[in-house]
Amino acid sequence: MNSFLLLDKASGFSSFDVIRKLRKITKIRKIGHAGTLDPFATGLLICATGQYTRLLKYAEAQYKSYEATVLFGKSSTTGDPDGEIVAKQIPQIQPQYLNQLRQNVLALKELQVPLYSAVHIEGERAYKLARAGKNPQMPSRAVQIHDFEILNYVPNASLSYRVKVSKGTYIRALSEYIAAQLGTIGLTSSLRRVAIGEIEITRAKSLAELEPDWEQGICPVSDILSNLSALQVSPLQVEDFRHGRRFSLGDDYSDGTELALYDSEHRLIGIGSAVKGYIRPVLVINGDAAR
Repeated sequence: MNSFLLLDKASGFSSFDVIRKLRKITKIRKIGHAGTLDPFATGLLICATGQYTRLLKYAEAQYKSYEATVLFGKSSTTGDPDGEIVAKQIPQIQPQYLNQLRQNVLALKELQVPLYSAVHIEGERAYKLARAGKNPQMPSRAVQIHDFEILNYVPNASLSYRVKVSKGTYIRALSEYIAAQLGTIGLTSSLRRVAIGEIEITRAKSLAELEPDWEQGICPVSDILSNLSALQVSPLQVEDFRHGRRFSLGDDYSDGTELALYDSEHRLIGIGSAVKGYIRPVLVINGDAAR
């Protein structure tokens, strides 16, 4: 079965642990997820079954919103509570630094990728190199901070914030940046993903809630692909598309525009790309699907 599920991941286990548990609950082997959450983190995890796993990149590309707390005066190897504490200091945060913080965060253009991450460095995962005692030079990654709001500030102790960020932004690195802007060190003591694109955590279910009837956690594919233009196609066009043939678009889309294509019963048949007035197949979906 092809479907998307919205999970509220609890703290204490990895995103792949969620997949293993989902396989037992759904009896479906082919399951994937978009956007890894660290074991200590909680919140929204979009999972896909069957052929919809091929669509996860579209969820992955959307902006993500988080609520996090940075604890001042400590830094760890991982940038979170699971790592070894490597430095301590007594914070003395000046009010003027706090007043400038939102402006500085919104102006960010890049952040250094954390050492404990899944990024490949010379053919090896960075976290594996770190565990082996190596300390490779980590690259910086372009980021875009769409919004930033301070939720709570405990003087010289911690700061809680909500942020909306582009794909690939490491919140652990952002918390360290925030601490540095305030003249101290820090680590992310709590992290919760509260939205991916327009999909909010309030729609997600815990694993325990899914056990009696996992299909209650299904999210319409059109919600996942809301960042793409949608186009309903005729039965003849469906046939052409599924056989890899292009067909006349009839609508004015610029070349390279990707569209989510649906049949007359609003079932997804795949992703097409506009090319000179035609639609060519990019990704074809077959089989049983939740609408």
